[in-house]
Amino acid sequence: MPSERSAPSFLAAAVPVIAALALLPRFAGIYQIELITYGLAFAIAALGFNLLLGYTGLLSFGHSAYFGTGAYTVAFIARDLGIHSMELSILGALVSSLLVSALFGYVCVRHTRIFFGILTLALSQVLWSLAFKFFWITGGTDGLRVPRTGVTLLGGLIDFKGAGAYQRFVFSYYYYVLAIFVIAALIMWVIVHSPFGKALQAIRDNETRAGFVGIRVRRYRWIAFIISGVFTGLAGALWVPLNGLTTPEVLYWPFSGEIVFMTVLGGFRTFIGSMVGALAFNYLKVYAVASSQYWQLVLGSVLVAIVLVLPSGIVGAFGQPPPWVSRAAASRSLFVRASLALLLLLYLFLSISQFTQAVGLSGDVAGIVGTLALMAAILSCFLLIVLIHHRGTAIDHGWLVIAALLPPLGFLVSRAMGAPALFATAALGASLFLFPIALGASLPSRKLAERGA
Repeated sequence: MPSERSAPSFLAAAVPVIAALALLPRFAGIYQIELITYGLAFAIAALGFNLLLGYTGLLSFGHSAYFGTGAYTVAFIARDLGIHSMELSILGALVSSLLVSALFGYVCVRHTRIFFGILTLALSQVLWSLAFKFFWITGGTDGLRVPRTGVTLLGGLIDFKGAGAYQRFVFSYYYYVLAIFVIAALIMWVIVHSPFGKALQAIRDNETRAGFVGIRVRRYRWIAFIISGVFTGLAGALWVPLNGLTTPEVLYWPFSGEIVFMTVLGGFRTFIGSMVGALAFNYLKVYAVASSQYWQLVLGSVLVAIVLVLPSGIVGAFGQPPPWVSRAAASRSLFVRASLALLLLLYLFLSISQFTQAVGLSGDVAGIVGTLALMAAILSCFLLIVLIHHRGTAIDHGWLVIAALLPPLGFLVSRAMGAPALFATAALGASLFLFPIALGASLPSRKLAERGA
């Protein structure tokens, strides 16, 4: 499990990812950089939420309250105090989210299960009602603007005035959010691997036994609630300058549901699962919105399919595979049939998605079909990777690194040969996938051999 790695292993895995994110602006466009910046902010919120759900066993439906508290605090500081320093704004957001989460947490941690969830939801809706009704303070549905040109970073050393301000803001703010994201992830990693974090996991697994060994259950839950709220408030503070506007929508209960789903999508019992889920959900929502005015149908269909096929989440699928994956990986014949079926589905869905673009179909139906086909192709590809991983042949995981390079390689080949990017990627993927499939079919499962030993 990723959450159980030692510090050297965690750093060894994290450094290449951080380096890749740091180099990304050299290769990606401004729109993609902005999307990833949004994703990193949401990842901090999901990281905080996962401390409650994944490590303490408490499901909150009201984390939009702390996200919104952080966002509105930055907006109030900019409007009423005339302070545009991002560092001071973040400090104010941390203090306000700490106070709100401490107050709400004191009430909520007295209960568990569905009663805890309902209390968090009810209290968050109190804040939403205040933001909605007191429009002379909060701006009501019009919200409060936080102009990007007025924001300064690093104590005023970086500002965004003059020509090219938008481009400079996007790239500078990306690195700013990335640095805070790395610091937040390291702090959370220390927390969950500390004695305090282990006590939270003991409470999650068996509250009665945790109390018997001397753990003050309610106090530990309250502290976890506060930490979770502060992380979510930090995410809201980072989000609002990027969005340029905060409205009562960020306090409304559907946004709490999005934070929950980010964590569940990635895998809530893994450390990196919540972060991966936040990035994935952000992209899913953006492309669903772009596909059709009925984007809720697209997003809901994709998310339901992912939950049904991968109940343990994206990252969790590598540690706790679905039952059908375990059965297919244990049998040579089932492995071959399942792998080839997923490979065929991958190309079928890619073909459908490419067809809707090639013939120039327009309208909501074409957008929905094309987007769903592309998402189904990505899901088929991921399931194939998970299946090969759990087959556990002698090739181990080295080919996964090559598979991760498929999108950029496909893009380069498509630019060089003039071929559609999807088909260029698919052609490269065929050879990369067929090799581990053939090896998995010819060699016994290493994992089965380890269990037998």
